[in-house]
Amino acid sequence: MAIDTHSPSGAHTADRRGAWILIGLYLAVGSVAFTFVKVALKELSPLGLAAGRVVTSALTYIAVVAASPRRRTHIAKRDRVTVMLCGLVGSAGFHVLFAWGQQRVSIAVSAVIFATMPAITAVGEVLFLSHRFRRHHVVGLVLSTAGCVLIGVHGSGGNTSVIGALAIFGSVLAWAAVTIATRKAAGAYDQWWFYTPGTVLGAVVLLGLEAPHLSEFVHLSFKGWLVVIWLGSASSAFVYYALARVMTVLPATTTVSIGSVLTPTTVLVAWAVLGTAPTWFDVVGGGVVIGGVMLVTRDRVPFSRRRTGEPVPTP
Repeated sequence: MAIDTHSPSGAHTADRRGAWILIGLYLAVGSVAFTFVKVALKELSPLGLAAGRVVTSALTYIAVVAASPRRRTHIAKRDRVTVMLCGLVGSAGFHVLFAWGQQRVSIAVSAVIFATMPAITAVGEVLFLSHRFRRHHVVGLVLSTAGCVLIGVHGSGGNTSVIGALAIFGSVLAWAAVTIATRKAAGAYDQWWFYTPGTVLGAVVLLGLEAPHLSEFVHLSFKGWLVVIWLGSASSAFVYYALARVMTVLPATTTVSIGSVLTPTTVLVAWAVLGTAPTWFDVVGGGVVIGGVMLVTRDRVPFSRRRTGEPVPTP
């Protein structure tokens, strides 16, 4: 029996189980990303970190598709612009904005702004994918976002600038746009191959921009190199692959809503690594986030198609 990889309704139980495993790995990897970026920015400029991260990510994609030639398939003409933009905006655009913004805001504020992505993605699904959400899923999105806001407002501090916060929000918009575009096209291609062309282009662009300042990598410590390699390979290449793979089984909003859990776990990692202890507001906010995520994912029909009314089952 053929499986429709464009629709979650065509997924086997094994596919759904694999999707949840990938989500678990994504949460584990993503929980340390905000803190690792802060560590790397102590030695690198935002542009330098973005360049190192995207180049590492591009090399990871190249290594995977070179080792598995079957992954490389013809990209349909109608999808070529989408494929290039997903890699370019999702790699170069996102990482430049994110690194530059996070240098100017606290980890908690960065995490809370990033946590608005489920709501933004939901709007994108309604506008561009013709999906309609049920009331309790909307409530879940509101709760998960509110919990993240509570953590961000009362979380572990640090100086925050408006322009830095806007840069982080710009990175959120970039990733949300890529998420929606990926949901429409990535199911037709291998998820590693899908991001390779655009990410390679993004690496070339960032290397060109960083060329006058490449000497900063000469003085990068061993720990700094490890962090950059981790951020590029695990927190970028793998995370993008994992999310694209998961979205062949789960709706985009469900996927990124679960990602809201990263906000409370990021605070815990910052506590362990940077010594910034969470407050009671962080604890309460984390509970609200988890409750909201449970509402979004509690049943097998998180949304219906607005034009056909046909429900799309998920785990």
